[in-house]
Amino acid sequence: MTIKRALLSVSDKTQIVELAHFLKEQNVEIISTGGTAQKLIENGIAITPIQEITGNPESFGGRMKTISFEIGSSLLFRRDHKSDLEDAKNLNIQGIDLVVCNLYPFEDVAKNHPDDLARLIENIDIGGPTMLRAAAKNYQYVSVLSSPNQYQEFKNNFENIENSLRLKWSCEAFTLTAHYDQLIQNVLAHHCGELSLPLRTNQLNELRYGENPHQKAWLAPLHTPHQKENQLACAQKLHGKELSFNNWNDTDAAWKCMSELHHHYSDQFITVVVKHANPCGVAVSQTSLTSLTQAWACDPVSSFGSIISTNKTVDIDFANWLGDKFVEIITAPDFTEEALEKLQKKKNLRLLKVGVKPQNSFEKMYKSINGALLIQEEDERCHYEYKAVTKNQIPSEMAALKTFGMICNKYLKSNSICLVGEKEDSLVIAGSGMGQPNRLDSLKLLAAPRAKQLGFNLEQTLLISDAFFPFRDSIDIASETGVKFIIQPGGSIRDEEVIAACEEHGIAMEFTHTRHFRH
Repeated sequence: MTIKRALLSVSDKTQIVELAHFLKEQNVEIISTGGTAQKLIENGIAITPIQEITGNPESFGGRMKTISFEIGSSLLFRRDHKSDLEDAKNLNIQGIDLVVCNLYPFEDVAKNHPDDLARLIENIDIGGPTMLRAAAKNYQYVSVLSSPNQYQEFKNNFENIENSLRLKWSCEAFTLTAHYDQLIQNVLAHHCGELSLPLRTNQLNELRYGENPHQKAWLAPLHTPHQKENQLACAQKLHGKELSFNNWNDTDAAWKCMSELHHHYSDQFITVVVKHANPCGVAVSQTSLTSLTQAWACDPVSSFGSIISTNKTVDIDFANWLGDKFVEIITAPDFTEEALEKLQKKKNLRLLKVGVKPQNSFEKMYKSINGALLIQEEDERCHYEYKAVTKNQIPSEMAALKTFGMICNKYLKSNSICLVGEKEDSLVIAGSGMGQPNRLDSLKLLAAPRAKQLGFNLEQTLLISDAFFPFRDSIDIASETGVKFIIQPGGSIRDEEVIAACEEHGIAMEFTHTRHFRH
């Protein structure tokens, strides 16, 4: 299709002058409006004001510029349909063969002024999406450019623009308008407390591979009305290759666990070591190095090939201790120059600079099933009303350990049992069992043996279960291992039987009335 007339109306004016000069060199008439027209005129480019086409001036503070019967008709009539051509002739409609349009910067406004509803409303583009959709629908006859990134491709193909290329541009225009509408809906839904699905469909980033190398995978950023610089997806990669699906998933688990602990122990050093999305080592300590060494010591075998997340700047002592140990990823708010230089020598290590997840910045969680998405609120519970249900009491000196243990257990896959204790002035995971079909195995086969292997006296540890004990058998096993303190949600029909078992063994137990299943 020969391009004789073009309509240029853009908010992002990147390369628009260069494109207009190119069009003029090809003897294309340029119709323009508003700020775009002004910029072109300032650069010596002759334009046809859109008012000459619509017959009406810009009105209502610029809200009405391009929306008109004349513009819509110029874009939508089919050039090879006899009846359309007759209508166009009778209505004195001349075709527009090219639309160059991008939209008001609603996303930037939402990011910088999320609570300014009036400003948000004024940055909802109406005419732009109308033009884009009309041109994209009629792609067989009209080319549509919705991004400056397309301009060079357009120039390269100007002499012979294939129908397939116009279809590609059409798809990209509809992708933009779909994302734009979703963005608006998401922001307005936030203001009125409604649910939204904030997927940025125009920003799918292909990952190295999926859960397994034969699976493809993508990272689709979400728009949240209150954008924070401390978002994992926006982390600055300082070193290493791109992350895979599993890398992102594991890093998210480590970073969130570390962040939640930070909000309770912000003056201390926290290290979380994660393998397959489970914290296998966690430590809260007085120094960075102690935190790292104690977290690693929780499970040295599983720590191989792990993800490490810490809440303080990584220093040279931290980097030196890792030595030749294989670690996939380290996240930290920052790295000293010495540490960075040392760690960047590790070819297979990725370094992500990202701050702590802001407190109370809970998001929706999404999981696909066949034919649908499951959506739920993030598990935000972090404060509990502990209820003692036995004669023996958990001592007040264990208050910090209780908080630490509840958070660690919350990030373990169900069924989970977490034993926590103190070691070298650090709060640490003594032993954990997770991902088992029953919590008896989590305790008997995993958590207790690991704690004993690390030399813990289980009488001085605290046992935390993510869900209630359905039978007394777990209590009997806990007693055999030496456990004296238990926290669990309660709520079983056999709670009294479980409490009686604790009384029989002299175990102190508290209920939280909060379950923390994690799948």
